[in-house]
Amino acid sequence: MNNKIQKIKITPEMIINDMGLECPANFFCEFDLVGDPLHGIDGEVPKVHPRHDTWWIGETDLSFTVELDGIYKITNIYFYNNTGNHKAVVKMGTPFTWEYNEKFIQEFQKWKGFEVNFDTRYINFTFNNNDAPSEIIVYGYKLEEINEQIPEPAKRGRIKLDKFVGMNGFVNDADDISRACTYIREYHPWTWTCIPNGEDTALSPNPSTNLRWDFDDFYKRRHSFGIDVCATITVGRDISPKDEGVSDTTQPEAYMSYASALFQYAARYGHNKNIDPDAIKVVDGQEKKIGLGYMSYVEPLNEPNGTWMGRDLFYSPFELAACMSMCYDGHEGKFKNVGVKQADPSFKMSMSGLAGVNYDYLRAMSFWAKYNRKDGKLPFDAINMHHYCGKSINKSGITKNVDVNLDERGDTQEKVYVGISAEEGDIVGILKKIKDWRDRYAPHLEYWLTEFGWDTNQDYRTSTASHAYGEYTGRQVQAMWLVREYLMLSSAEIDRGAMYMSRDCGPEETSVGKYATSGLVRFPIELGAKVVVQGNKKDSFYYVYTLKEIISDTYFDGELESENTNVKIFKYITDEGKSKYALWCPTADGTKVPGYRFRIPEGKYTLVKFANESYNGKRSELEYKDGYVTVDISENPIFVIEK
Repeated sequence: MNNKIQKIKITPEMIINDMGLECPANFFCEFDLVGDPLHGIDGEVPKVHPRHDTWWIGETDLSFTVELDGIYKITNIYFYNNTGNHKAVVKMGTPFTWEYNEKFIQEFQKWKGFEVNFDTRYINFTFNNNDAPSEIIVYGYKLEEINEQIPEPAKRGRIKLDKFVGMNGFVNDADDISRACTYIREYHPWTWTCIPNGEDTALSPNPSTNLRWDFDDFYKRRHSFGIDVCATITVGRDISPKDEGVSDTTQPEAYMSYASALFQYAARYGHNKNIDPDAIKVVDGQEKKIGLGYMSYVEPLNEPNGTWMGRDLFYSPFELAACMSMCYDGHEGKFKNVGVKQADPSFKMSMSGLAGVNYDYLRAMSFWAKYNRKDGKLPFDAINMHHYCGKSINKSGITKNVDVNLDERGDTQEKVYVGISAEEGDIVGILKKIKDWRDRYAPHLEYWLTEFGWDTNQDYRTSTASHAYGEYTGRQVQAMWLVREYLMLSSAEIDRGAMYMSRDCGPEETSVGKYATSGLVRFPIELGAKVVVQGNKKDSFYYVYTLKEIISDTYFDGELESENTNVKIFKYITDEGKSKYALWCPTADGTKVPGYRFRIPEGKYTLVKFANESYNGKRSELEYKDGYVTVDISENPIFVIEK
């Protein structure tokens, strides 16, 4: 090894983003430009990098960990700060115990260096987000090489699509809305179904604490319909699941009340009947029930990485990992009668659905698990994320593909946001990085995308709008884009997809903004009704219902080569070996391919076209001739089904 003291190159791949905020790689991005202050070599003045989350930068610290490619002797650290003489905390050694812990005061608009002299692989930096430096240089030399082998991606079996077509829904959705899908992500505030009180948290599901809903009945009815319900127990601006009196929210015990509620949920609605009745807690006047068997999944929280609700309801990756560990199995059984696995080992828990497809956040959660759980594993059964395909258009006409859930901040003067199709938004490419990581490092985990969709209000202020074009109305565009995204997700080997959401929450004609008109059913509807008035169901209700009917008995079998670049073809196959083919134009400009000759094995085939007010689509027999069937292709998908 070379013992010469020199600048250590730190790349984005080395950084664990402890807070899930900002872009810590920016602190090392001018490595080759800023000179070598330790050895008196001048360079360019470091740039000030704008904070991404500028509306709350003063409310929290910014923390990240550098994982070097070996054991290094760290000799010096230099900071350049453009904002003032601010404190920097540097830790080194074993993550989460940190044998080295020092505070350094930076200087205003000049390089300030500090001697260190410590051997480590890990360096943790913490600053107030508002006072972070512009650039950091780490000096030292490598003592020991670490060559970690990258695992080969595991080969996973084909995914049965019987629980694939999902939606976000509510306890007061009509029965027939729910039956459009095979999987419902039902979410509600946690204080609707429990009274938080540490280890003595008690359920109140029938009626709920707002004295309106019967959750037992809702879950029972969906179970009788063959619909898989995953209860997503949220907080919104409700009571925080971070228990008072616990100072370190990266420790599992900070979430005792919430994890106790999930234990009670799994005990009541799961399949394990062999639970001590004394462990079951309900509020006065409610009946204890054990092992009802109505559901097999639960999801703690919703978009906990969203910064829009303030620091108390924001979760860093380490905080969320600690919460998940408590909610999953009581932090490997350390705490009794908390977590879903201690109530029912067969019960499954997804991670909280993140706002955005966030690789760095997941990687940081895995880092926490590696050093805080004996098994070193992520404490959940499914990776869970959200993404809304859209693009921004600025005043100059420049467009950029974005996740409108994250990028859109209500500013309609500088930019306009619109929805785009899953193909134009490259949803498969967006999901690929996490899928590859999962296949290599956690192949036992499922992968879910539990929010996507488009609004049908056509106002320019509706950032997620499925705008009408050509011959298609906005409702038709929403309907066919939903079908196409489900198809694309199936090709990406996603285990579950859930569109957002079951119903509009305002009048379609006047409700602008995000998600007010993203439903399958128009507003107003009679909440809690068994059947919704037929005219209130949008095209998308029937399209999603039809897709569910077609693919629920299939596996995705691959994409077929098309003889026309404007035609996309996916093949699905049943357990009996029967084939079903989806064909469509993956564009959004009115493209059509009439009279397309689809080469296909000899057999008898039915054509299915998606149509409004049809639960099974419009069906007709196809003529097989000389190795082909002839079909008209458009941006509205069709299916060719082997009889």
